[in-house]
Amino acid sequence: METARQSPGFLHLLPLTGGGEWLHMCIRHQETSAYLMDEVALDDLIVDALLEEDTRSRIRVRDDGIMVLFKAMHLHGEEMARPEDMVSMRLWLTPDRVISTREADVDPILEIAGRLVDGGGPATPGAFLADLIEEHLDEVEAQIEMLEDDSARIGTMISQHQMETACPNMADTETRISGFLRHLTPQRPVPETLSVAQHPVLDGRDRARLDDALNRLLRFLETLQGLRERIDILNDQVTRIQDRRLNRSSYVFAVAATIFLPLGFVTGLFGVNLMGLPFEGASQGFWILTGICAAAAFGLLALFRWRKWL
Repeated sequence: METARQSPGFLHLLPLTGGGEWLHMCIRHQETSAYLMDEVALDDLIVDALLEEDTRSRIRVRDDGIMVLFKAMHLHGEEMARPEDMVSMRLWLTPDRVISTREADVDPILEIAGRLVDGGGPATPGAFLADLIEEHLDEVEAQIEMLEDDSARIGTMISQHQMETACPNMADTETRISGFLRHLTPQRPVPETLSVAQHPVLDGRDRARLDDALNRLLRFLETLQGLRERIDILNDQVTRIQDRRLNRSSYVFAVAATIFLPLGFVTGLFGVNLMGLPFEGASQGFWILTGICAAAAFGLLALFRWRKWL
């Protein structure tokens, strides 16, 4: 494995605390493919999977090792993650070796590498895999807690009728929830398969930890589904509030039209320049007409009140 240090695709070669080793390489270098096939003597299908750019979470258990592909987050120092920025992790594990390839490092990889450099970290490839998935789920849990807080905050905004603020936040939160569901749902078979796999890479403790990881992942998926349903309910609530506002405005305009249209007809009729109009020669004709219009308006308002239309 020392020849890996001369490969441009090499990132680090670290010993595991139990005697195995971890080789971490970059998929962007052509030498990575040649090294994995020639020096490590991996199967072509495994090499293709380790170097694949657009990966979907999946697992393949073989007699000679375990291949795991799934996506994790790299926060770039930010608190909130965007699901579309999740980065693929590609792993090949044998009883004494871990080979990982990356396009960009993710936080769980960096965390484990730091612990190994400091003299700690996983002892075996199976423990490495369990640590990696646990670190990944820890970050997912933090993001889900943020989504829960955001959903509660949006609910408060809506109850206070702060629609201009609530609607953009609700759209962003819904997008993030859908993104996490899209990326995390395909990861379910990974711990599900590993927790029952009878393979030399995994011992009983590793399988127990992976079973716990499966339960956590299922709980996260249920929480995300619940959050999506809550956002749908909040969205329906916003729609009802907006509909009530629109109906109220339309109703006010309808009442105003009902009152003023007859008055407009009367005033228009009296404005016709023809002989014989009532009050044409009266000095108080304007005020009489104004009084008639006012009386008609008050009469219509009283009628609306009596019929409980207002």
